[in-house]
Amino acid sequence: MRRIGFRRTFKLVSLLAWLRALLAHWGFGWGHHLRIGESYRLSDSKLRVPLEAGPIEITLGANAKKLHLYPEKRLNTRGEMVVTGNFVIIDPFTDPKLIDGFLRLTPKSWLSLGRADTNQQALFRYPSLVEDEHLVVLHSGDALVFRNLADSGAAVGPAFRELRWVPENRYRRLREIFGRPIDTLPADEALILLQKINALMRDESYRPHDDRGMPGGLLQLPGQLTPIIVADLHAQLDNLLTVLSQNAFLDQLQEGSAALIILGDAVHCEIDGRLREMAGSLVMMDFIFRLKLRFPRQVFYLRGNHDSFSAEMTKDGVPQGVLWAEELLKQRGPAYLSAMRDYYERLPYVVASTDFVACHAAPPLTKVSVDTLVQIFRHSELIGELIDNRPRRPDRPQGYTRRHVKHFRRSLQLDKTAPLIVGHTPIDDENTLWLDSAGIANHHVLYSANPTQVGVFTRVGGTMVPLVYPVDPLQAIVNRLPD
Repeated sequence: MRRIGFRRTFKLVSLLAWLRALLAHWGFGWGHHLRIGESYRLSDSKLRVPLEAGPIEITLGANAKKLHLYPEKRLNTRGEMVVTGNFVIIDPFTDPKLIDGFLRLTPKSWLSLGRADTNQQALFRYPSLVEDEHLVVLHSGDALVFRNLADSGAAVGPAFRELRWVPENRYRRLREIFGRPIDTLPADEALILLQKINALMRDESYRPHDDRGMPGGLLQLPGQLTPIIVADLHAQLDNLLTVLSQNAFLDQLQEGSAALIILGDAVHCEIDGRLREMAGSLVMMDFIFRLKLRFPRQVFYLRGNHDSFSAEMTKDGVPQGVLWAEELLKQRGPAYLSAMRDYYERLPYVVASTDFVACHAAPPLTKVSVDTLVQIFRHSELIGELIDNRPRRPDRPQGYTRRHVKHFRRSLQLDKTAPLIVGHTPIDDENTLWLDSAGIANHHVLYSANPTQVGVFTRVGGTMVPLVYPVDPLQAIVNRLPD
């Protein structure tokens, strides 16, 4: 059974839906109450359901679409399932072998179910009988409130299908990929692994060669490969393991139908008080290299500004670039340090497909072409822009704007609505992704190192959608599994 655990963020579909939601929440009386085992047809009335009522089946229209609503659960450090206080809404009839999605409902929030939201339409494939704004679901903190908005009505009742949960064998596959309990590799084994990776990088898939005969700076991902995009993992291995254990991501990597894209900065912990720690960076890169060796045409790493030994790579005054070099020299020796430097020099900087473009930090400030990106070794100033720039602000006049995003899409012959996904610039400490960031439509910031939740972008139903999963302590759980 597959565990569902990502967050879906929605805009307010319209002012009308917002007003209707307020009426549903704050209207006179509480409406009808649903008893366990009872189904209720909604017309003009609203329905209040206790949080402990159990799994709920939602029917939109006259059996036009059925959805299931479950309490969200996660694993604690002992491997036990605990409720989070949130609820998730899924399509219970989705093929579990395919990458799919769901909606998350948090306390004191609401969702408007219907065809008006394009991402929701991609997730649930609503038939035409479902209206643009069909049903509002609210989490009042102590109950769930349902309010019908559609002439065709809706129904709410008990769900009799269990929520799919991640099987233990998916954790075993992660351990098997690493070849042992997931921890820092011995120095000699780590060097051999990195040398194999560098050999692969000399002819990495989907990268046109530059004039030197080396793979260039652009990764051209085929449209038939479903992207699984994470950014700025910053030594949080549990975040990467959580992503790989969710949805059908690992299954699709193994089948060759998906590609994991890491937008740089997998190293250097950013948690306060731990900026000097490098052990987590070592095991993170060891695991990424194991993934790359297992899935050479399915795992790709783009360069970020932290993927460096430069003395200029500092965080709050801590010289993380220098400390990273010193740690590699101490733990792995000069040959490994040199091999890691070679690895960084062989990385791409931009990934583009038929419906998205992504890089670590920013679009270029000047117009570029596909050939410019391929021949990026000739354009050092372009490298700096891609890995270390940020949106323009009054105190950052050199930053990028909506115009630069537009030109970047056009240079890659992408539609004007194609998402540009970047990392590097988290907006706050609470979240893991920010949609339409800096007021730029289809410009999204992703930061996958939040220790409580991990963001990821993927394609569902032909649409790029953002997902968020609660982070589980999987390194410890995987390592406790018996051989």
